[in-house]
Amino acid sequence: MRRSIITALILAVLGIGWIASGQFGTDDAADAGPGAANSNVASAPLKQTARLPMQVRVADLKAVMRSERVDVTGRTEASRTVQIRAQTYGQVRQLLRERGDTVEKGAPIARLHLDDRGAKLAEAKASLRQREIEYKAAQSLKEKGFRSETDEAAAQARLDGARAVVEQMEIDIARTTFRAPFDGMIDSGHIELGDYVAVGDITATVVDLDPLLVVGNVSERQVNSLHEGMPGIVRLIDGTERDGIIRFVAPVAEPSTRTYRIELEVHNADVAIRAGLTAKIEVPVSESAAHFVTPSTLTLNDDGVIGVKIVTADNLVSFRPVEIIADEPDGVWLGGLPESIRLITVGQEFVLDGERVEPFAVSARIVKADNI
Repeated sequence: MRRSIITALILAVLGIGWIASGQFGTDDAADAGPGAANSNVASAPLKQTARLPMQVRVADLKAVMRSERVDVTGRTEASRTVQIRAQTYGQVRQLLRERGDTVEKGAPIARLHLDDRGAKLAEAKASLRQREIEYKAAQSLKEKGFRSETDEAAAQARLDGARAVVEQMEIDIARTTFRAPFDGMIDSGHIELGDYVAVGDITATVVDLDPLLVVGNVSERQVNSLHEGMPGIVRLIDGTERDGIIRFVAPVAEPSTRTYRIELEVHNADVAIRAGLTAKIEVPVSESAAHFVTPSTLTLNDDGVIGVKIVTADNLVSFRPVEIIADEPDGVWLGGLPESIRLITVGQEFVLDGERVEPFAVSARIVKADNI
């Protein structure tokens, strides 16, 4: 029994010694052995790689002059439209112009029967001659002292009345002929031969298509940038383009739409443009330098300001706030940047402002000059 206990103690001491010697040997090997050397060699490149500048993809851009404009969809209208109404009564006896005919100012369009107007005018003229003789006689007798001033004044009144009757008849006869009020075109006729016309009836509609108006409505934000005399471009639905001038900007908004009416005046001497066509109005309001980029290049700084990151001449990252001037399906126009920039197109989200980077450019350039 005693021997077995001694043997167990010896084995326990040997085991503890072996374990202790093995632990110490491992620590020394870890500190000075080949494994430690390999670990140091492997960690050295990692530390060196972490210190290298990060690579980012860049594109060299230059600003282009971009015209800011107001685009409005509108329609063409006649600059003047007048309905010629009858100022006397009668039956239509002659049609001198028809729908679609061009007319000059004062040209006759239709005539009414004179009926008894000619006879009444002759009677009025005969009465006028009589009153003229009576007035001359009264004036001569007054000079000789045989008539008073009141008799002369009465003769003068009768003479003036006769003249007024003649003038009224001549005016009434003149009104039996309907004339064009200005150079234009007959848009529609409302009478036919044999029709009876009363005072106030519409006889014809005359429109003036030269100049032509192109009208549209602009929003509250756009109206302050427009004023009379500004040049504009009109594009018709068939692709025709004409230059125009703004001749009217409404001072009061339309209550139903809260928009303002604008009118562009366009020369149309050949009357090639008809009224009622759909047209697009483009009015340049300002010109500024801008860069065209893809939306993916935009980023935010810590304050939530939108901008882009560029690379300076020292290969340092610089955040630049921007102003979005306009957006299009394939990109956005930015303002507020220097004329020439090296824009970070890939990797901008992984670098910080002021960080040194290694830029590499690509052949593709994010530049758009179509809308200059």
